[in-house]
Amino acid sequence: MLCGRRKSHSDCMALEYITTREMEGKVGGKIRIIKAKEEQQAMVDFTCPECSYNEKKRENWSEPFVEGSGANQKFNVKCVKCGFATKLLKLKKEAKKKPK
Repeated sequence: MLCGRRKSHSDCMALEYITTREMEGKVGGKIRIIKAKEEQQAMVDFTCPECSYNEKKRENWSEPFVEGSGANQKFNVKCVKCGFATKLLKLKKEAKKKPK
């Protein structure tokens, strides 16, 4: 359960990683990945940038979905409808990256 306004801190899930990104392609797409510290799976909401197919699934936080570690970590995502595959680099500190 993710934290809400009416939940106590003991009911909240400690998040290890969360990202939401827009993806370029024919129709444009997006991906959202959420992983809690105590879970071995991540929740993935993926809209294919090539065919606009929307898929929600749970992926194991291991190979082949996650490749590498630390700042060089990559997520391998493949559309089940059209076969479009991409590798997304992990953004370590999205909020701190500001253009100068």
